[in-house]
Amino acid sequence: MIRAENLVTYGPLVLIGLAAVWNLGRILWLRRSKGVSVLAAYKRRKTPTELGLGTLGGSMTLYLLMRPLLPALDTWLYTLPSLAPLVGLGVMALGVTGMSFAQANMGKAWRIGVPNAREDSQLLVAHGLHAYSRNPIYVGVMLYLIGTLLMLPGPFTLAVTVGTFLLLQKLIASEEAFMTEAFGEAYLAYMKRVRRWV
Repeated sequence: MIRAENLVTYGPLVLIGLAAVWNLGRILWLRRSKGVSVLAAYKRRKTPTELGLGTLGGSMTLYLLMRPLLPALDTWLYTLPSLAPLVGLGVMALGVTGMSFAQANMGKAWRIGVPNAREDSQLLVAHGLHAYSRNPIYVGVMLYLIGTLLMLPGPFTLAVTVGTFLLLQKLIASEEAFMTEAFGEAYLAYMKRVRRWV
């Protein structure tokens, strides 16, 4: 029988592993089968917002990966006992699933970072999850972090969650400026129909 404590300890590792395999697989598949490089952020100097998001995301991932090896980490980071750790893990799983579906929904248009200019393979995606949110991948990111906060409440997880939300607001604003320039009236009409988050 799987104990709740083991799910809380090792469940995030499984989610991180699944997300890593999915993302790497999509990057390689798009590169090899469609000739599309999704790594827009790596073709130019990163913005402070992108660097901040990378630092926060890397810090949270490192924390979750190190917890099974270094149980004292929770004490050092003042992590409190959770009232609903399995609910938190479920919300994390929902976030990873939402991110994966949103990426798949974008097809060849998916990019990591804002490109320097619109590429031929980039289309305005307004169907699937994008019919309900202009940023379903970021909704998934926030669900993942909220789930982490529910599972492992404390100042570190709270700071990463709030910091990520604030930086995502800035990143979304730069993406919206790019999309407005790239797609013009079609994107402006999409913005009127669909909310930024949900």
